[in-house]
Amino acid sequence: MSDVVSNEDTERYQLPSKGEKSFARTNPQTIVQRANLITKLLPGTMSIAEICCGDCTHQWMTYLHLAGAKRFRGLDYEPFIVAQNHSRGIDCVRGDAIDPLTMLQFMSFDVIFYGPPLSIDCDGHQLLEFGQVRPRYADFSRMIWCDLAYEGTLVCICPRTTTMGDISALYQQVRKSNQNAGLRMIHHSYSTVTGRGEATPLRLKYIELWFSTRLEDLWEVHRNES
Repeated sequence: MSDVVSNEDTERYQLPSKGEKSFARTNPQTIVQRANLITKLLPGTMSIAEICCGDCTHQWMTYLHLAGAKRFRGLDYEPFIVAQNHSRGIDCVRGDAIDPLTMLQFMSFDVIFYGPPLSIDCDGHQLLEFGQVRPRYADFSRMIWCDLAYEGTLVCICPRTTTMGDISALYQQVRKSNQNAGLRMIHHSYSTVTGRGEATPLRLKYIELWFSTRLEDLWEVHRNES
């Protein structure tokens, strides 16, 4: 895959602005919440992947040390992000998140986090609606559950503007793709820190949809406000 970003790429992806060094990162508090949920819902998890991972230093450290995973791998489309992760010793692949051949190498992972950029240019300020996120949740989940027949847990990290209508539509698609996959949890992730660890007022950051072939189809609504 060429390092040149084409017009078609910009239509299919929300890419970070290379002129800005402060593109959005997942905050450490949120990552700890996810690790704790893995420990609770999926004890014995050995491998965790993050698709559209960005700077995944905190994820790599937390999932290995707090969630007890033995293996972590990230995937990102931007060469400079992949190189940055490599420089820190993180297993990170460059590739297209909705390319089945790329995603084949992640099918053995117990948990896959899918976190496409949720803001324009990944700056964390110009937020997107659920249907504006690229690559689309529908495209990715159809590939994972139908084309690649994934057996595991897929966590879709969605914008805080996600509605129950959005969730229901994605759920219906997942069920058509794989009748064994259900929606275990709708996790409302709150945070009191920024991606850089700076204190902020309590705020809703993400709505996470925990789909799985290994967990019950409960639609449990979970709010983590600490």
